[in-house]
Amino acid sequence: MKKDIKLYNVLFPFWMLLFFPQLLVFVLPGNFIIDSFVLFISMYLYKIENKMAFYRTNILKIFGFGMLSDIIGSAYMLMMMVCFHIGRMGDELYLTIPALVISAFSIYALHYFITFRKYNIKLRVKIALTFAVVTAPYTFLVSSDWLYK
Repeated sequence: MKKDIKLYNVLFPFWMLLFFPQLLVFVLPGNFIIDSFVLFISMYLYKIENKMAFYRTNILKIFGFGMLSDIIGSAYMLMMMVCFHIGRMGDELYLTIPALVISAFSIYALHYFITFRKYNIKLRVKIALTFAVVTAPYTFLVSSDWLYK
């Protein structure tokens, strides 16, 4: 007996890109703009001097590690659904909340240990935590049922 597995949760951009790769044109610039906005706000809040140099030095790493962290979280959900048959639609909170936490932790760890390693510990913690909380993939929590009704 063959068991069908359907991946209904295509709301998250990486899963949506499987079905609509042309959306990459919107997803990448959108995430870059959000990361830039959060970085500028962080630089203002934490009183970082020479903002443009700080921005140029860090924005590509912030953007890349943010995307990587989102992929890590979505890979967790996909693995749980496909390999372990946990979750029927990918919208269940027992899948999405751990995936969100995994992604947020990845954002924090990558920024703390790699992106901002040159800066003092207090600043590293503040900025890495800001990015982990603000840019975590909260779209994991949005039900994709509305796509199929």
